[in-house]
Amino acid sequence: MKVLLLGSNGMLAQDLARFFSKEELTTWDIADLDITNENEVKNKINRLDPKLILNASGYTNVDQAETDKEYAFAVNDQAVGYLVQIAQQLSAILVHISTDYVFGQNSAKGYREDDQLTTALNVYGASKRAGELKILRADNLKYYLVRTSWLFGPSTDHQHPNFVNTIIKLAKQHPQIKIVNDQHGKPTYTFDLAERIKYLVDQKMPSGIYHCVNEPACTWYEFAKEIVKLSRLTTKVTPCSSQEFPRPAIRPDYSILINTKLPLLSNWRLALKKYLNVKS
Repeated sequence: MKVLLLGSNGMLAQDLARFFSKEELTTWDIADLDITNENEVKNKINRLDPKLILNASGYTNVDQAETDKEYAFAVNDQAVGYLVQIAQQLSAILVHISTDYVFGQNSAKGYREDDQLTTALNVYGASKRAGELKILRADNLKYYLVRTSWLFGPSTDHQHPNFVNTIIKLAKQHPQIKIVNDQHGKPTYTFDLAERIKYLVDQKMPSGIYHCVNEPACTWYEFAKEIVKLSRLTTKVTPCSSQEFPRPAIRPDYSILINTKLPLLSNWRLALKKYLNVKS
């Protein structure tokens, strides 16, 4: 099968490339295709004629999006519309990665795939939700809309390091670090997520929304504490509130994704251990 992977330099894409390596795989990043350019998207992808489009690209800087709203929507919303159109034209399957931040509510129970959404709390979440609607409102489109959260995995992008690498760096520089303990979500290892996306495609699952996260839920503080522990560092990790570390974009207290459709991924602690073993 001819497969096109977009956002090829990103964390998730690097693992997706492994799982789809036996296919006729083409990997493109922004230097190869500007997904915000409608003509470029249609012309280049039409010439390639893939049967599966994996969209692992996206504007993911949550805080910067607050002042860069136009570009965030161009990448996360308008560009998705262009991909939908070309996928329809080519009768290709579209896999699109979305986020827990599309949920604007604050439910401690978490969110199922079919839960209704209210207005997102930040620009990033709003832009990703707008992109989702481009897919959900499309006719004659085979798609997998995969929501995930708190990604960590191998990355060559030093400007946007993942949380695990950031905590390790801070822990090596400071005897004590403070991490927020009032935001709840599910850390997800990109290797596990990529494997499950391959499963979705191979099993020819029905089109729809899928939540794909490691289990169970935790706070950033709990996540950071385990990172320090497994890294065998002596840094003291102290809990604090979000109010102590105000940021441009509002984060939800709860953005826990509930997976009701797929085999559950492993415990995030096991996934973290696996990632650290690969990383070392």
